[in-house]
Amino acid sequence: MARRAVVQPSVKSLAELRAAALALRAADKEMRRAISKGTRDAGNVIWREEIGRAATSKMDRLVLVKGARIKAGNPAQAIAASSRRPLEDGLIPDRDYAGFEFGTRQPDARETYTRRSRSGGSHKVTRRTHRQLPRPPRQGTGRVAYAAWSRTGPRLVSLWTQTVFRIVYDAFGEK
Repeated sequence: MARRAVVQPSVKSLAELRAAALALRAADKEMRRAISKGTRDAGNVIWREEIGRAATSKMDRLVLVKGARIKAGNPAQAIAASSRRPLEDGLIPDRDYAGFEFGTRQPDARETYTRRSRSGGSHKVTRRTHRQLPRPPRQGTGRVAYAAWSRTGPRLVSLWTQTVFRIVYDAFGEK
């Protein structure tokens, strides 16, 4: 199973969110489909714009921003780093995003391994394997996706709640 960067609101915290979640469960299939489409369409624009703004380096954009999307549901989820296509160097964003989101506290960590040379002999090689990773933020939370969610989350939750109530209201208004 993929380990994407997924952030999702808790519906236990607010009465409005609980009401929206219950309304969505009670809705018929066409209504749920319309709510999901409305959430996805408007939410993708907001989420991609904000996560793109939070990315500070080329690797942030390649690993975390590429594949950023809103997964509709009850409630919707904001997903970053969902691309499963390997980058040039073989890094797979879906699997290897954590180092770029949370950074490393040991940028000079060394790893020694034995490799075979072209002539058939073997020798030891020491590499600094964390050198390309960013330093972690002081508060210990994520740098790009989690920071973007802290700014975008309330907007997306509000959008989701309004979309649910508007579509349910319109459906009952027609009958």
